Amino acid sequence: SLKPILLLLWETWGVVSACPFHCVCRNLSESLSTLCADKGLLFVPPHVDRRTVELRLADNFITEVGGSDFVNMTGLVDLTLSRNTIHLIRPMAFADLESLRSLHLDGNRLTTLGPRDLAGLVNLQHLIVNNNQLVKVSAQAFDDFLVTLEDLDMSYNNLRRVPWESIQNMASLHTLNLDHNLIDHIAEGVFGELYKLARLDMTSNRLRTLPPDPLFTGAISPTPYNAVISLNFGGNPLHCNCELLWLRRLIRGDDMETCATPAHLAGRYFWSIPEEEFTCEPPLITRHTHKLWVLEGQRATLKCRAIGDPEPVVHWVSPDDRIVANSSRTSSFSNGTLDILVTVARDDGAYTCIAINAAGEATATVDLKIIPLPHRGGGGGNTGSNGGNTKNNGNFEN
Repeated sequence: SLKPILLLLWETWGVVSACPFHCVCRNLSESLSTLCADKGLLFVPPHVDRRTVELRLADNFITEVGGSDFVNMTGLVDLTLSRNTIHLIRPMAFADLESLRSLHLDGNRLTTLGPRDLAGLVNLQHLIVNNNQLVKVSAQAFDDFLVTLEDLDMSYNNLRRVPWESIQNMASLHTLNLDHNLIDHIAEGVFGELYKLARLDMTSNRLRTLPPDPLFTGAISPTPYNAVISLNFGGNPLHCNCELLWLRRLIRGDDMETCATPAHLAGRYFWSIPEEEFTCEPPLITRHTHKLWVLEGQRATLKCRAIGDPEPVVHWVSPDDRIVANSSRTSSFSNGTLDILVTVARDDGAYTCIAINAAGEATATVDLKIIPLPHRGGGGGNTGSNGGNTKNNGNFEN
C-alpha cells in the first residue's frame, strides 16, 4: 500500500525538479504550464519539461530561438515569446511543435521571416508578429499552416509587400491585421477564396487604390456563407477616382477614410463625396515616335507617352498583330518605350501603341523601316556612309 504513494511522490518531485530556476510550474489536470515571464532570461531555459502544454517566456531579453530550445515538445499548445529582443529565428526552430495552436512573437526585433522559420507548425491557428521590424516575409513562410490559421497579425511593422500569394490560400482565416505598415499594393482577387474572413484591417498604409473583390459585398448583404466583414482602410492616401466607386458604394459607418487626391477632393471624407465626383479620365497619347529608319542589325527604340486617370498601361502590337512581349531581343518598359535590341528584316512595318485604363483606351501608329544590309559579294551600293546610324524622320514628335 505504500508503494503507490512513493511512486506518486517520485513523479511529483520529478516534475518540480524539471522546472527552470526562477520559473513557476503548474501541473493541473495533467496539463503542465511553465511560466517564465519577466525573469530577466537571456535565452530559452534548457531544462523546460518536454511535457509542457503552455510555455510563457514574455518580457525577457531572449535574442534568438532555435537549436534544441523546443525539441521534443510535441504536446506544446501555447507558446508566448512576446516583448523580448528576438532578432533571429533559426530555420526549423519550431519543427517539433506539431500541436502548437498559438504563437506570440509580438514586440520583438524580427526583420524577416524566412521560408523555414515557422516550419513544422502544422496545426497553428493564431500567429501574432505585430510590433516587430519586419521588412520581408517569404512567400513560403506560412506553407505548413495555410489550412489551419485563423488569425494573422502583422501590424506595426515596416512591410512594403506581403505574400498575397500565400494569404489567399488561408482557407480558415478569420482576422487579418496589416495596419500601420508601408504597403502600397493589394493583389487583385487575393480575398476571393477567404470565405471565413470577418475582419480586415489595413489602416495607415500607403494604399492609393484598392481592387474590387466579390467578398467585400458581405459588408452590405451578408449571406449564410458570407458573414459581415469589417473593413478598415482609413489613414491611406486614397486616390478617389472611378476605380474606388465599389468602395464608395459600401454602406459603412465605422471608418474614417478620406481622399488624398485628386486635388479638388483632398481631405474630404470619403462618404461625403457624391458618386458622380469619383471620375476617371481616358488615356491621351501626348507624344510618340512617328517614323523610324534603322539599319538592319541595329537597335530600334520606339516611344509612346500617355496621360490619364488612372495612369494608363501601354502595350505594343507588332505588324503581325501580336502583343510584343519581353524577350532576349525586345524590352517593353512601363514608361511606354519599346526597345528592339537587334533588328531583323521581319521587324519592318507598322507598330501600334495602345494606352489603356479604366476609362478607355487610345492608340497611335509608329512606322518602323528596316534598311536591309547588302548581300555579301553582291553589287549593292556602299552603305559605309551610314556608319551604322539610324535615320529618324519626325521621331518622338509632340
